[in-house]
Amino acid sequence: MVSKLLALEAYPNLRDLDFRILRGVELNMRHHRWVPLEDIARFTRTDIETASFRLGKLDDWGLVARRSDIGYIGYQLTIHGYDVLAIRALAKKGVIEAINPAHVGVGKDADVYIGMTPSGERVAVKFNRIGGRTASRRAGYHGHVFQDKRHTSWLYVSRLIAKKEYEALTLLSPIARVPRPVAWNRHVVVMEFIEGTELAELRDTDLTREEAREILDRVLEEYLKIVRFGIVHSDMSEFNVVLTHGEGEILIIDWAQHITTAHPESYELLKRDLRVVLNAFRRRWRVEKMFEDVWPDFEKAWLESRGEG
Repeated sequence: MVSKLLALEAYPNLRDLDFRILRGVELNMRHHRWVPLEDIARFTRTDIETASFRLGKLDDWGLVARRSDIGYIGYQLTIHGYDVLAIRALAKKGVIEAINPAHVGVGKDADVYIGMTPSGERVAVKFNRIGGRTASRRAGYHGHVFQDKRHTSWLYVSRLIAKKEYEALTLLSPIARVPRPVAWNRHVVVMEFIEGTELAELRDTDLTREEAREILDRVLEEYLKIVRFGIVHSDMSEFNVVLTHGEGEILIIDWAQHITTAHPESYELLKRDLRVVLNAFRRRWRVEKMFEDVWPDFEKAWLESRGEG
């Protein structure tokens, strides 16, 4: 299910005070599950009545949630309010000037839209939304977030995921076929926009067996470079490989779950990645490439990245 980008509808109506209020709620959610109205007013240096009135507007627009059955009046930032803050920050930094509200991609944990930079370049704007979907399942991949915390905001988890992906793209884009990162703020990653189609979206008849074999060889070649560099994707599949339009090149996407080869689970996760990809090509395009033939090169690259080769 795609999260409607309500932030774009509310954005033109927002005043500077509204942005300060949203920021106040965001910062104070570090200390409160529901931020007291009085704390918000104090942060924004305004009176209770004005803060309450503006929060009512923000509630109407779906940017905050209100609760009054907890012994006080409290507020939480919604994912849409988080969108607003990220868009505002990226706009003020001169990263994006506009976003098309029609999404161009949707994944398990994110929605992707086309944005425009001030120079007219099209970019992909990826909004991570871990809390709104398969939160309990996906939490296992980010267990470090929950250590020593009384409560955890899913907005914060989404932020960590975005930061993690941006860092991976920054490291890998000079050496491998991955999207070039442009910027990161909160739960949003801005990256180069490339016309393409996920392998999962292709019909089985869209590729000949020979074409599929060539694509698989390119995927394995790119992934081998990445493993030798010291990173394991951890979620490789036909959903995370894009075939670009025109050039027919491949792009490996969705790096939010990557780990380094120093991680104790990287060896088994690398094996899983390879088996998933090989099985997909065998099932869909009858490309027979055996794991036993592919694995030695990857194991060697994994060992070399750890200084053990």
